[in-house]
Amino acid sequence: MKQDWKPPKIIIGKEATGQYYYRREEIESDIWEEIKKSNNILLAAPRRVGKTSVMKYIAENPKSGFRLIFRNVQGIDTEERFYKTLYELIIHCLSRFKSNQTLIENYFKKMRISEISTSGFKIDEKAIDYLSEINSLIPQLDPEGENIVLLIDELPEVLHEMYKKGKKGMALNIIKNLRHLRQETDFKKIQFVFAGSIGLHYVVKLINGRSSDINDLNKIQYLPLNEDEVSLYIDSVTKDATIKYSPELKQYLITKIQYYVPYFFNIMLDAIHNSAKKSNNPIIGKQSIDAAFDLVIKNNDYFKDWKQRLSDYLPKEDFNFVNEILIHVAHKDNISIQELYDKATKHNKVNDYMDFVNDLEHDGYIAEQNQKYVFISPFLKEFWKRNNPVYNG
Repeated sequence: MKQDWKPPKIIIGKEATGQYYYRREEIESDIWEEIKKSNNILLAAPRRVGKTSVMKYIAENPKSGFRLIFRNVQGIDTEERFYKTLYELIIHCLSRFKSNQTLIENYFKKMRISEISTSGFKIDEKAIDYLSEINSLIPQLDPEGENIVLLIDELPEVLHEMYKKGKKGMALNIIKNLRHLRQETDFKKIQFVFAGSIGLHYVVKLINGRSSDINDLNKIQYLPLNEDEVSLYIDSVTKDATIKYSPELKQYLITKIQYYVPYFFNIMLDAIHNSAKKSNNPIIGKQSIDAAFDLVIKNNDYFKDWKQRLSDYLPKEDFNFVNEILIHVAHKDNISIQELYDKATKHNKVNDYMDFVNDLEHDGYIAEQNQKYVFISPFLKEFWKRNNPVYNG
């Protein structure tokens, strides 16, 4: 008899929104607490934890007194395009304001702005100094009125791409002007929430020689799920699915994955479901989980961007250093401080090698365990081993 198959409620690849968004209410609360204090925020998290999903959810569920809008700015390659994007986001927020109605209506008439939507608006003017308009408009807003909150994803990517393409001056100007908007008293009615796939502190330090230009940002750590949370997550996404997980099997799956990021559980749950459906047998066991794990490991598409990301944003000599660290950990299970120092000596990185290690920790590659560093995920460990099968270090 043919089984009626219902997959787990998961999404792979794209950010989880709508019915696929698994709420992290503690993180949401932390973000709102800072927003209500008129602070600007840096959402700091390893890759694949779900930063984009929570930013979109917050933007789509605003609280009274705030107008929020989310935008992934990846792909912006000039200073003018960046300020134009900020200006468009601000105009969209202003179009929904309940306060400052006369000011906003007069401004829209002056600029001949119409047909406003989330994708932009119609404007008759051909030449606009967008930064100048922002600097002129925001200070005019009523101090007792609503606040504009721009949730900007992938800002570090934009800055880093500019730097790589010889546009350091543009990147530096954006860093300085964003700080101006965050710091000056006249700009209290606009706030920012920043996030990205690479560390903003690293990129700003690379461009500017120091990271002090973003030290005013209130950092919120977006951590992976804990063991209780991940158990509830599995229950939630498999509630109506054909494949059921007993407490024993659920614990085995959790132990197998180790690093409690929904993305890793999603690819495993998907692989288990697909294999069971193919054999038309909804009853699974530990061997089903093991087989799915092996199948996922062999699929480079799931993990190759973790290595590509390092290759893209690190200079070649820096990438060679961190990649050798990761190859060592993959083959030897861990790396000690002394071994790190020895590799730093080999690569001429003695003065700053721990900065690289800290970045690998922050971005979700490795973790410290008993004064040694190990891969935070067995998936990544096996990927690096398969990608570099021979190691004589």
